[in-house]
Parts: sequence; structure tokens; C-alpha cells
Amino acid sequence: MNVLTAQNIQKSFGGSEVLKDISFAISEGEVLSIIGPSGSGKSTLLRCVTLLERIDSGRIAYGDLLMADTPAGQAKAVYSEGAVLQQIRRRFGLVFQNFNLFPHFTVMRNLTEAPVRVGKKDRRAAEEQARELLAKVGLADREKAYPCELSGGQQQ
Repeated sequence: MNVLTAQNIQKSFGGSEVLKDISFAISEGEVLSIIGPSGSGKSTLLRCVTLLERIDSGRIAYGDLLMADTPAGQAKAVYSEGAVLQQIRRRFGLVFQNFNLFPHFTVMRNLTEAPVRVGKKDRRAAEEQARELLAKVGLADREKAYPCELSGGQQQ
């Protein structure tokens, strides 16, 4: 079974077509590389499949959960209901080239703010998960640090 499937993805900004008929499927454990020159739509594609940007048309599914589809005879994609999208959104994470950390928040608060506020996760559970993630990347001792006290790589 595919973990993520994208079929015939189209995305335009104004009159500029950024994604044209993009299709792929990723199976569990598989790695997919997206390579292209600057401005070719790599980030836009990632933003679309992680629900940070809406597609114009096409189909995106996460496992057996349909995220967006363009019904026959329609020009625009229709998205699943909010609860389904929220369930899917919780499973995605991106590391941006230009990261946005709150400079007045500690590392711990930067890691837990979105899961608590957006994902409605219990703060203690979010902190526990954040500690596990920090340990996994060798930053367990930096949870009380502020972004200005971290290297660029540590901030990512």
C-alpha cells in the first residue's frame, strides 16, 4: 500500500503554472528525492502534499485517506472535511530551508507551541514527545536554550 499518492497535480499562481501533471506514489520505507533548479516547484509540491498549499486540480491521498480530489467534470480540487485533514496534517513535518523560530521562546516552547495550539495536544504529552525528538537529534541538553544560542544546523 502506498503511504502517499499524488496524481495529476496542477498548481498555478496567477497566470504562472508551477506544477503541471505531477504524479508519484511512495510506499512505506521508500525514499523519494525531488530534484530541480531553483524555481522549478519543488517547495510548492511539498507544500501541496503537506496541506500548506492547496492544489488547483489532481488527487492526493495519504494511505487510504483522501486529502483532495478533482471530481470528473470539475475544474477545481475538492478537499476532504477538516477532521480528516487534521488527522493527516498531524503526520507530516517539514524542515524548511528558512526556518521560523520564535526568538523569545525556548527550544522546548518552539517545539511544543504548534502541537498544543493547532493540534490540540496535551502540553505534557507534547513536551514528552519534544524531549524524545531532541534526544534523537543529540540536542537533549538544549531544551531551555533560545534560538540565538543555537547554530544554524541546530536550529533546523
